Amino acid sequence: MTADHSPSTVRFTFEGRDVEAKAGQTLGGALHADGVRILTRSFKYRRPRGYTCGYGACGNCPLTVDGLPGVNACERPVEGGEDVRRERGWPSAGADVFRAADVAAPLLTAGFQFRLFTKTPWLAHRAERVMAWVAGAGRLPAPHAAAAVRATTAESRDVDVVVVGGGLSGLAASLGAADEGAAVLLVHRGALGGRALARPGSAGVRDDAGRSDRDAALALARRVEGHPGVEVLDGTAVATFDGVDLIVVSQGRRIAVTAPSMVVATGSYDVPMSFAGNDKPGVMLASAVRRLMHVERVRPGRRAVVVTEDASGYEITRELLDAGVSVTAVVDPDARSRRPALAAPLAAARVPVLAARPEKVRGLRGVRSLLVRGADGTRRLRGDLVVVCRPERPAEELRWQRHYVEAGDTQAPKGSPTAALSDTTVVVGSAAGLPAQTVQDSSESGRRAARAARARRHDASDTQTP
Repeated sequence: MTADHSPSTVRFTFEGRDVEAKAGQTLGGALHADGVRILTRSFKYRRPRGYTCGYGACGNCPLTVDGLPGVNACERPVEGGEDVRRERGWPSAGADVFRAADVAAPLLTAGFQFRLFTKTPWLAHRAERVMAWVAGAGRLPAPHAAAAVRATTAESRDVDVVVVGGGLSGLAASLGAADEGAAVLLVHRGALGGRALARPGSAGVRDDAGRSDRDAALALARRVEGHPGVEVLDGTAVATFDGVDLIVVSQGRRIAVTAPSMVVATGSYDVPMSFAGNDKPGVMLASAVRRLMHVERVRPGRRAVVVTEDASGYEITRELLDAGVSVTAVVDPDARSRRPALAAPLAAARVPVLAARPEKVRGLRGVRSLLVRGADGTRRLRGDLVVVCRPERPAEELRWQRHYVEAGDTQAPKGSPTAALSDTTVVVGSAAGLPAQTVQDSSESGRRAARAARARRHDASDTQTP
């Protein structure tokens, strides 16, 4: 990384050497800019893993930071002075001798560890300890890190509406509820705007002013930060427990939130595509590539192959070209039948669009090429980056949990909960499977939640009146 000693840079220590990061970067973004591609190793076969999803959904980038293991590199902002190390691999994650386990994969079949030494229990227990050490997981935090984690204060809050998620829909819902007169607590981890901050080129269909997702999110974030009726809490919403509407963990605080109404705006996330080698460093989901380019300000690779199952792959191809990344090809199995109009603009940039499917990634420590198969046979596409674009999956864990709580039974009838679980729990945006929901729609959902909270408090007051 080029040295820059201006106040806009910070330093941290990575496995004994200094690394510089731009202010606002995460550890994952800074290490990627520094050329570190292998961030961990898989448990069983010790295959290398790298920056994959960009938002803490895949588990491919755990680091030990200041003695605390299991910190997601893509989510932890660089503050300066951290001591950072990778967790799996001996003598290091970059050069792991246990990588030989991948060669012995035919011998390490599913459940092999349960069959080892079944007639000799004492030997089986020792083998378990060896395998746990080899796997490299389950490390205890350093004493000072454990003490810091234990130093958690317990608090409680009572508000009218709690909004979980500060992306485009969550911001709009918060403002709608606050404009209706409700006291709003917005729970969001990281910078307000969420994944919308990494979408500067998206069509502004969700915004009635015609702005891109990024511009709309920034504008809404400024309004939220200046609104007296909205309090922003940088933290993680856990779930509902023991009659408490929401448990939030935030910077050494555990907060029990009581709120008559909740808006679930947890968004959605990318899912991987199935092909051989789809776990190698350099295979990234669209959200990770966009985050590196537009939030971290880091070029994700030098030469990319874009694999897509929807129209988003064509949009991200143009973004890659604008960022100075050459694109070998766009691989789209439906290119001929469904999307010829989308392929036409790429012809001017000399980016071919292939009606094919990915078969296998080649490369020992990371992506070097991708084999694809189409009607005319197999082709080898060179590059150090494979971008996977697929329809997103709703982040619906909290949504389902609320569904079961309100039903009063974890064995409640199956079937996706509706966008409005009840009058007092509303799901908005892509968390409800509504990625094209407008800002105005989300704002109105927030207003509805505020009105429901007001009615619920009124009913409770009448019940308590002698």
